[in-house]
Amino acid sequence: MAEIVKLGFAPLVDCAIPVAAAEMGFAAAEGIDLMLDRAPSWAALRDKLAFGRVDGAHILAPLALAIHHGIAGVPATPLVVPVSLGLANNAITVSMELYERMVAAAPDVMAGPPSLRARALRPVIDADREAGKPFLSFVTVFHFSCHHYELLKWLADGGIDGRTEVNIGVIAPPRMAESLAAGWIDGYCAGEPWNLRAVQRGVGQVVVTKADIRPDGLEKVLGLRADWADADPARTSALIRAVVKAADWCADPANRGDLARLLAEPRHVGLAADLIAETLAGAMPAPNRNRPDPADVGRLLTEMAAAGQLQAPADGGAALTAVWRPDLYDGAMGG
Repeated sequence: MAEIVKLGFAPLVDCAIPVAAAEMGFAAAEGIDLMLDRAPSWAALRDKLAFGRVDGAHILAPLALAIHHGIAGVPATPLVVPVSLGLANNAITVSMELYERMVAAAPDVMAGPPSLRARALRPVIDADREAGKPFLSFVTVFHFSCHHYELLKWLADGGIDGRTEVNIGVIAPPRMAESLAAGWIDGYCAGEPWNLRAVQRGVGQVVVTKADIRPDGLEKVLGLRADWADADPARTSALIRAVVKAADWCADPANRGDLARLLAEPRHVGLAADLIAETLAGAMPAPNRNRPDPADVGRLLTEMAAAGQLQAPADGGAALTAVWRPDLYDGAMGG
């Protein structure tokens, strides 16, 4: 009889790997009945994972560390990360009004490297301050996210302190383009397809991508409750194999059309297949990058500390580094 495994996910293009594992037969081939649980926000997914409503999740890499460490707004919940799921398809999108102001303020900067375009935001912020206007408002998908740190870094590279010179809040990704169109926010950092959604609607313009800010930076991981993973090592290994085989399938360009149509279903991402297809290139890691690298934890902890979310651990974060489990990956894959 197949083992039932409940896996949470957020409706983003990089949920492709767990979706393919469930829908393309990779989990069934490993003796697993993989039940996917779509969460409307990262906060909802955090709660489901922390309180045992799901066994694991497609989750933001720093959120996995925050949940484990007990700083994510829920009780500390031991997790293990045996697979990396995604590298990079985030971007920063600003409203058309703000984009036009940036071009007018610094046309040469806006014509240059995207990573430095926040320098065109500096004169806009200064002008608003002199006029007594409110701070510009940006949002990310969650405070414990690479999106948050990438936005802070992009602003800092433009000479802007993201903690004191702009407002940064949180909105669920599916609401971001709508919020931009309504004028409630001035910009956001999110994964695809939510940046392209704003561009296609004519309400926003992408100013920089993750590839410009953090090339090859980790994005999502497979986070499992440690008690669940430890209870049945054979089941855990079977899930890892299913997910890695699904990652290989997703990475094959020949499958991109089928994958886009699968993700377009309302129970998954729920947007047009052609929109999703445009965002798939580069959304999944290369097969050899699915093995979790503990060095990623050090980089994440540095960014979390810089964002004021935790103090840099005196031991270099050894306890949190142990959450990343390449040994589980190797055991499952015969490494």
